[in-house]
Amino acid sequence: MGRPDDRPGSRTACVDTRLVINHFAAGSATHVCIGATDPDRTAAFFAAFGFVADDDRSMVRGLGQRTEIEITEASGGRRLVDYDLGPRGLDVYTRDIEATIAVAQRTGADIGPVGVVEIGPMRMRQVTIWGPDGVPLVAIESEKRRSSLLDEHVDELHSELHSLVWAVDDRDCEVEWFCAGGATAGAKLAFGDPAVATFMCLPDESVELNMCMLAGIDNHPIRFELLTFAGMPGNPFEATAQAGIQAIGFTVDGLDAPARIVSPGGVVVDLRAS
Repeated sequence: MGRPDDRPGSRTACVDTRLVINHFAAGSATHVCIGATDPDRTAAFFAAFGFVADDDRSMVRGLGQRTEIEITEASGGRRLVDYDLGPRGLDVYTRDIEATIAVAQRTGADIGPVGVVEIGPMRMRQVTIWGPDGVPLVAIESEKRRSSLLDEHVDELHSELHSLVWAVDDRDCEVEWFCAGGATAGAKLAFGDPAVATFMCLPDESVELNMCMLAGIDNHPIRFELLTFAGMPGNPFEATAQAGIQAIGFTVDGLDAPARIVSPGGVVVDLRAS
């Protein structure tokens, strides 16, 4: 169903891929792995958005569904741009996008333009904030949103991790792979809205984006969104130990040791024993 990741940054070269697929039936992703040239700086960046230190290498947001950012030291990488494949956005909800931009400015992050996206009755304002090592944090303001800690904690500005967006060559192939053993897929969507290209800083505002969201049966965060830039070839993502978002992670029953696998489309999946 997939190939083991035996390149640099891999934790193991052999694991049963059914372990991660079967986990989708029980729940969504539990963590995102990030490499950092300066782990303390990266931790401070996420702390500005409400995450707190859990141990010497993890930042968590636990008021709602616990979501974790695992930070490890890494060599320098590069920011994904244009139609590059790989992790393109670590999404959080915000109550007030202007307040979020003010927070981001205080961290010294690069901030992209705000895009307004309308899907039926849902209207979203979104902005990309590039943190240390070019990690893309996407803040989403919307009155209609999926479940998050903002539903019950009215004084909080930011949610836990809502989703991770990963660009692939073939969305449908990846959806099939993840759904084969239990992932729950949402609707397959196509966007031709220039506002999407605006906040993603894409060179062609007319490009069509095809997406599909995956999660566990309960649809709790961390959700996982597969993205394709229709007709636009992009540089492949390399599963290395470089700085930046490295993997989407799951906590799995029946795993003897931590492991990493790579899906047919290049999604790096980090497996952690429960």
